[in-house]
Amino acid sequence: MRTEAEAAGPPLEPGDFVQLPVPIIQQLYHWDCGLACSKMVLRYLGPLDDGEFESALQELRLTRSIWTIDLAYLMRHFGVRHRFCTQTLGVDKGYKNQSFYRKHFDTEETRVNQLFAQAKACKVLVEKWNVQHQHQ
Repeated sequence: MRTEAEAAGPPLEPGDFVQLPVPIIQQLYHWDCGLACSKMVLRYLGPLDDGEFESALQELRLTRSIWTIDLAYLMRHFGVRHRFCTQTLGVDKGYKNQSFYRKHFDTEETRVNQLFAQAKACKVLVEKWNVQHQHQ
């Protein structure tokens, strides 16, 4: 049996990675991991007022059902240049039977697909991408 260190491959050299001082923000609920991660990124990039963050969530109607496209709109709201790369341009039907999504999947499917459709007009850069795809 291989040890964890052997499975990870050769040790990283100092030039192989960049360690960033990103603040740690814990989730408040079981459903808000994306919001906590977004807040960590925004705080790393500069001061972030909690009231301003909450106002943005209200404006973008981000409540208990958060999809990655929602986070792309949130980053755009705060002026963060980014590209959202995804394998599926729209709702992945594979989530329909997962317990977290099951209850509101049909209404969320329409909302999320509209966000994808409006992304370009809203200056949210979305690109179809998979692990095998690389920029040339």
